[in-house]
Amino acid sequence: MPKCGCAAMANEAQVFGAGRPKVWSIPPGADFLQVLANTLAQETGLADRPDALSEAIIYVPNSRSARALILALFDAAGGKPILPPDVRTLGDLESEEAPPNAETALAGLPPAMSPARRLGALASLVRGYYAARYRIDLPPASALAAARELSRLLDQAALSEEVDWSKLDGLVAESDLAAHWHGSVEFLKIITEAWPEWLDANNAMDPFARRLAAAKALAADWVARPPEAPVVIAGSTGATPAGRVLMKAALELPMGLIVLPGLDMDADDAAWDAIRASVSHPQNSLIDALDQLNVPPGEVGTWPGIPQSAIDAARRRMIHEALAPADATADWRDTLKTLAEATGSTVPGFATDALDGLTVIEAPDEAAEAEAAALLMRETLETPGETAALVTPDAGMARRVSALLKRWGVDVPPSAGVPLGRTPAGSLIGLCATWAMDPSEPVALTSAMKHDFVMDRDGLATLERHFLRGPRRWRDLAGLRESIDTRDQIEPYPGFDRADQDKAIVLVDRLMADFAETGADLSEQAEVDGSDAAARIAALAGRISEAPLPWAGEDGRKASDLFISIREISEQLGPMPPHALVELIHAQSAQVTVSAGLVEHPRLAIWGPLEARLQSAGRVILAGLNEDVWPHRPPPDAFLPRRFRAELGLNDPEDRLGLSAHDFAQLACAPKVVMLYAARRDDAPAVASRWVWRLKTLAEGALEDKAAAALAPDNGHPLEWVSAMQLRGTGSLPADFSAEPKPTRHPEGWPKRLSVTRIDLLQRDPYAMWAENVLGLSPLDPMNAPLGPAPRGTAIHHALELLEDDGAPKTAAHLMMLLEQELARVGEPEEDWAARRAVWQKTVDWYLIWRAGRDIGGGKPKLEVNGRLEFDIAGYPFTLSANADRIERTANGELVIVDFKTGSPPSDKEIATELSQQMPLQALIAREGGYKGIPAATVAALEYVAFKAKPDARLVGVSKALTATPGELADKADEGVKRLIANYRQPDTTFLSAPRVKFVKYDNGFNRLARRAEWAGDTEDGESDNG
Repeated sequence: MPKCGCAAMANEAQVFGAGRPKVWSIPPGADFLQVLANTLAQETGLADRPDALSEAIIYVPNSRSARALILALFDAAGGKPILPPDVRTLGDLESEEAPPNAETALAGLPPAMSPARRLGALASLVRGYYAARYRIDLPPASALAAARELSRLLDQAALSEEVDWSKLDGLVAESDLAAHWHGSVEFLKIITEAWPEWLDANNAMDPFARRLAAAKALAADWVARPPEAPVVIAGSTGATPAGRVLMKAALELPMGLIVLPGLDMDADDAAWDAIRASVSHPQNSLIDALDQLNVPPGEVGTWPGIPQSAIDAARRRMIHEALAPADATADWRDTLKTLAEATGSTVPGFATDALDGLTVIEAPDEAAEAEAAALLMRETLETPGETAALVTPDAGMARRVSALLKRWGVDVPPSAGVPLGRTPAGSLIGLCATWAMDPSEPVALTSAMKHDFVMDRDGLATLERHFLRGPRRWRDLAGLRESIDTRDQIEPYPGFDRADQDKAIVLVDRLMADFAETGADLSEQAEVDGSDAAARIAALAGRISEAPLPWAGEDGRKASDLFISIREISEQLGPMPPHALVELIHAQSAQVTVSAGLVEHPRLAIWGPLEARLQSAGRVILAGLNEDVWPHRPPPDAFLPRRFRAELGLNDPEDRLGLSAHDFAQLACAPKVVMLYAARRDDAPAVASRWVWRLKTLAEGALEDKAAAALAPDNGHPLEWVSAMQLRGTGSLPADFSAEPKPTRHPEGWPKRLSVTRIDLLQRDPYAMWAENVLGLSPLDPMNAPLGPAPRGTAIHHALELLEDDGAPKTAAHLMMLLEQELARVGEPEEDWAARRAVWQKTVDWYLIWRAGRDIGGGKPKLEVNGRLEFDIAGYPFTLSANADRIERTANGELVIVDFKTGSPPSDKEIATELSQQMPLQALIAREGGYKGIPAATVAALEYVAFKAKPDARLVGVSKALTATPGELADKADEGVKRLIANYRQPDTTFLSAPRVKFVKYDNGFNRLARRAEWAGDTEDGESDNG
């Protein structure tokens, strides 16, 4: 039986054979791969001969197209098993597809240079340049950033084929450039001189040059031994030199064909001349390829077997015209008349046909745009067998729509994949890299240990809750262990016990062992070998994970590849600081995408423009159609003046806009298309894509006031669906509903016991007291928080207490030493103490003078004295407790109660209004003999001592705002506390949130729970803007 390469074909030749075109085009809007497969299957009799195409070679742009073509051939064969052809990926300008192994083997080329090795080598040359020219040791991160720019320029030079860098010096000398451009051009000698020398010295070949050499080798082999089987290059725009080499060679083969995607078969010679002059035109790369092949556009055939309709033709003409060069679209009305006449229709009739099935929607913002796209895809599933694809270059939009679809249980992963750092394996690697820089840093430690892959987290909750929050008091894991062991000594009211401390210590010991065995602690190393340190980080990730994680699965494989790339880059860069290595790991993780292994939805897809090439769907949703999103303007050259490009032979960077426009045109010609763009992006006004703007202009020119209706969606507006989704559940509450919480429920007889400070809290913020005691909640301190007033006050109180120990020197030097010691224990940074040392010295000197003048004739003062007083209020017992900072007994036996404050003490006005009753209540307890070891006696004075930058001592009740003896204040406090407790023991008493907000000095930790921002207009720091 003759093979497909023989003269005898299974059916009468349509595309193969003498007199038939060698170059064909499949019009936009057609299912490219399916019509290609149908015709090839028909000509070769694939349905009857499963091996009819087994020796054929078919090139397509990317791997997705290759898989889809094999499936299309299977369908074209009637679903029968076939021996598929050799389908290879050709790659395109923006594709990362590697050249096929079959071709590189023919060329006998050096081994492939990985992108990582290339980037590392360029970065090494950059660092060498700065060291030689400026004597600067350039940081690795900066060198890599410059290397990426140089790599991009090298890629552009390779795609331009004939770049003459020797002209560069002359151009610089002849041009009137700013000084920095001269330096930049000098810098470019890295790629014009140093890079070729490096390649020669290392027996390496630049990836693009290697791809071109491989293509030339294959073309030469085809000349020497022409394949008898079909060789088809399908779907390529011919934008790469390697692609054009293979195209030229295919034209010379007996059964070689080129099938172009969407060549404009209606353009005349004048239009082609205009297109040649506009690199941003979607047809520019196609006509450039045809010119290179010496094939006039008129000799290109339309691929057979494609049904044509007036609507399809009108859509193609409309889209092509919307993307035509600006000079060719000066008079829209004349153009529309010409288009209508060409189709034998009127202008309105032509436009109506062209816009049939096409919808343009402006969303208010990108969130609504994503919602609309998700709803359109979800609606598609309501029709059995219907398919839809979202195409967008905005990766964030793609991930957002994918996430929105999951609320309906629909899993549609973006085909472009997700960055490695967003996968489970990649995120663990990134967390471990950050952790290795500082193993005892609270956020890094908990982030890594909370990862799903970590197998043993016993004790982590205890460690985090009680010992990692608040100010950091340690520098390493050993210091953290000691901090946990002694934490109970600095916490006045610890919420943990010794068992909690021991449990946390066991975990820290285990972590110390993990770091010791893996050598992953990089915190004490000024520089590291990147390859070795990365291996240690990998070992740490494996050590804390449950085997075989994190290396299992597709993300695990990519994580392994990541470390290979890190090693290749590090070998070129040499030693680097640990933070530079970590930055490199994060940067490389962002560049690596994980897509394989994702289960695709059978009817829905989310593609980027590259993945969408040659693909089709029943409904195509084009999203992100805003300027600088789609199309995305190429970034400016960092080192090369734009005007030099043409002189040097470099392609215009705008040619990427042309390829992007071609992708858009192919997709916009689908039978059902929805175009989405946002009026605002990133909280700023946004402009619709130039393509959408031109299309709308054409529509308005043809249909005038009916254009909006022609572009509007049928069968319901997606933005109305979005609004309905956003309004779900709204309006269900009464008109007078307030978010202000007003709880009343509490245990019978509560509160049973309160300290004098909690009495003040109950008066100032009853809701905070209720949440803390009734709900059992307590605020969590943030990690790495600055030292707060409470622990600082505790430390200062303890220092003043230690000063009074028997035998302790009562000197300024000793008190300064105690303050430094105690503040360090609670987390005061050394630099903060050093900065405020002079201020503390003045405070200490003042305090010692104040202390020396005290009347303590009745005996040694008592410090940190606990007291309590029992009451019977509203039928239930109540205990009032207190802790007095200092109680002095004077020579006549009276008591003086001193309260130290590290901030501003309450004013007499606050005490007079009974909002600050701490001191009067302490006087009440002392008068009744409630303090341990202090017999009842008359309280002669209540005194506040402000131990701060501007120290001060003030007696309570001797001002204009308040004139009263301690006894009178105690009597009033006695009545007030009984009245207060009795009131809050009533079943219908409401616990309001800060009812007198001006007397609340700071957020007690429950303002967010009380939703104060919603009903009280509180600012971020908890203060009300209306009180």
